[in-house]
Amino acid sequence: METVETPKARRKISSWLIPAIGYSISLASLWWAFARFPFAQLGEHFRTMDWWWLVIAVTIEVASFMLDAWRWKELLKPAHEPTYGACVQSVFAGMFSNDLLPARAGEAVRCFLLSYKCDIHLPLVITSSIVLRVMDGLWIVILYFATSWLVEGVGAVTSVMAVYAAVVTGLALLLLFVLFYKQDAHNFITNSKRGARFAHFLDEIHKLGNWQELRTVMATTGIYWVMQVCAVWTITRADKFYFNFGQMSFLLVVKNVGTLVPTAPAAVGAFQASAIYALRHFFTEAPDAKILAEIMFGFLTLPGLIGGAIAIANAGYNLKDLVRHAQEAHARHD
Repeated sequence: METVETPKARRKISSWLIPAIGYSISLASLWWAFARFPFAQLGEHFRTMDWWWLVIAVTIEVASFMLDAWRWKELLKPAHEPTYGACVQSVFAGMFSNDLLPARAGEAVRCFLLSYKCDIHLPLVITSSIVLRVMDGLWIVILYFATSWLVEGVGAVTSVMAVYAAVVTGLALLLLFVLFYKQDAHNFITNSKRGARFAHFLDEIHKLGNWQELRTVMATTGIYWVMQVCAVWTITRADKFYFNFGQMSFLLVVKNVGTLVPTAPAAVGAFQASAIYALRHFFTEAPDAKILAEIMFGFLTLPGLIGGAIAIANAGYNLKDLVRHAQEAHARHD
């Protein structure tokens, strides 16, 4: 009599491994960013800073978050139109969670909160968030290759961006296939055991495949990234640096690609290291680059912290409960 071997359970990645890698990257980046940090000069930078430029920077940053919420609402409109207020609250709650928790926990929080507030199926909200991230990736590629010629010595960065562009383009094509080729996508997804559980929501997801809405959201995403560049430029202008739009686009791209790997809260360490690396390409002296990177980190993080604290206070949950509910909701649909 033959015995049937019990299939071996798949090994799961230890829950501590990814956070450990993220924190290691952050610590190494912080050590590099703060090595020989010119603390004595930091006070002089604050003393001579033009605070009106910083007010403009924070205003632009907050406005870009509001636009982020609007494009999310527009993307979901063909399937299930959420309220703009719920989208704003979810975006700020996600920003706040990302700034205080590791491994980009805010992405799950914002999706859960919008799903809960507007009674939308979580897989649909997650799919819409993925679509937005792919659009972000496409605009990052556009910004880089439109402005990189203004910066010298970026061969290594260009190689990384070529790989990044290939991955983002592949994801964009896959999403277009899922959104517009309904029957083919349904057959493809239901062929897998995990996909069969997801197929129930496929009809709703196909409602996101509306060319008019996608064009509008894609164009709005371009405006969103221009606003992000303007926010960075105004911060440098406040500290009496005179960079051009192309250089700030390069810095923003390097910062966003450099912080893709889930690391410590607010991507601390990776943010500073990426910004310093970009600033050094503009022949900025190392002490000034380190100080400016810290100033950018502070004033780009502050709006999300303040707005997110208000959003979570009005959400009916504290941060710990919100994260727990987001994790439980994600596990039910995994």
